[in-house]
Amino acid sequence: MTRTSYDEIPYADYCFPRTHPEHLFAVSALCGRTAPAFTRCRVLELGCARGANLLPMALDLPESEFVGIDLSAAQITEARRRADELGLANVSFRAESISALSDDAPFDYVICHGVYSWVPPAVRDAILAACRERMRPAGVAYVSFNALPGWNALRTIRDFLLDHAPPGPALPRVALARRALAVLDESLRTEPSHGAAWLRGELSELALTDDAYLFHEYLEPVNDALYLRDFVAHAQAHGLTHLADADLRVAAPALRQGVGDPLALAQSIDFTRNRRFRASLLVHAETAAGGADPASLARLHLATRAQRADADIAALIVEGAVTFRYDDRSIVLRDPWMKCALHVLALEDRRPVAYAALAASVAARLGLDHRAALVAAAAHAPDVLELVFDGSLTLHAGAARYAEAAGLRPVASRIARMQAKTEDVVTTLRHTRIALADEARMMLRLADGTRDRAALLAGFPHDARSSAQRAGDCEEALDWLASNALLTE
Repeated sequence: MTRTSYDEIPYADYCFPRTHPEHLFAVSALCGRTAPAFTRCRVLELGCARGANLLPMALDLPESEFVGIDLSAAQITEARRRADELGLANVSFRAESISALSDDAPFDYVICHGVYSWVPPAVRDAILAACRERMRPAGVAYVSFNALPGWNALRTIRDFLLDHAPPGPALPRVALARRALAVLDESLRTEPSHGAAWLRGELSELALTDDAYLFHEYLEPVNDALYLRDFVAHAQAHGLTHLADADLRVAAPALRQGVGDPLALAQSIDFTRNRRFRASLLVHAETAAGGADPASLARLHLATRAQRADADIAALIVEGAVTFRYDDRSIVLRDPWMKCALHVLALEDRRPVAYAALAASVAARLGLDHRAALVAAAAHAPDVLELVFDGSLTLHAGAARYAEAAGLRPVASRIARMQAKTEDVVTTLRHTRIALADEARMMLRLADGTRDRAALLAGFPHDARSSAQRAGDCEEALDWLASNALLTE
């Protein structure tokens, strides 16, 4: 990772939901430890690029302070420009090396995504030293890296590309790499082996990536993948302990109650899954926690993307299978309490619900008295946690901080409105990215809080649709923005 390479090809704009302080707080709480309050925290991001990950957080958490560090002066200049355009005073960006940080003040959360594997050993030491020395005792650090054994095979592609795109200016090297990939793909078309089929699949995915990803992942001077056990040993040498993987689906086996050696189990599963990437959460060794405690759900919120079941209330409150749809999956539940719980969450359309409120809603549907409701909520917590572990539910530390529906003068997220000027993909107030259809993009740009429905409708195209049709489409676009967390309270 060099200063000039990121000046030549800045990294594409991405936000990473699992780096958000709320998520770090929630995972910490699930493991029985209390992290600093995420609504009023201090966050350091090492390798912040153009601020695409940090700026939405600063907008979301106005009482918190954010500091972004990157070696590339060009990326920092753009990050500062965006912060100014958004009018954000709680975020600052600095062009400096991780090895020579100028800010010694303590941070509650430290984020380092997509850096550790791509820098020399001395800088990897500096990353973990920063986590240890600049993070408060109860803080949480997020550090991602390319993992073995999965990256062993990808290293073959990297070596191939380095051989065909020798050192030089970045963009010509990308062009050489793409030509080499095309020739390699062509040569594999008549090869019937399983290895050739796998490689062609990887090449197909690489063909769809942007130049920044191809260059920085495969053509940078350094890209060292490592085993989880070796990363954990490096962290321990710096006084840090591995808490969990940031992805709870990945973390689940090692977090379940009764696991004898969580690290050994996690490493073994990495072999069986041929895992190629990890995002580890680190804490100070003195504050290490155990596995996930189902009772911790009582202090947390839950949400789901599952759709309401195609069943009436009568089918929910008795024993019997009911199917919920979730993307391309099916969730089949038989227990009445669990069916009602998922139904309640599905009605909220991905808005987080406190576990206590969820349990109360289920109890009302099942006709449980206060004592029975408490017993049922505790008894079903392990089953609910399993739905978190398989990705059916998402874990949150608080309620939604975006509008449930469009108001009289709708206000769209400032950062999404800024992005919509030049992009078709914007960042939501859930800290995710979403593609915009034409009318949603148009509505996003119009919804600045100054326009009522008549003014919004006036901004819509005057085409062959009737006034009623245009009004209906306008309202549909607003509903879509609200459903996808693009409108503020």
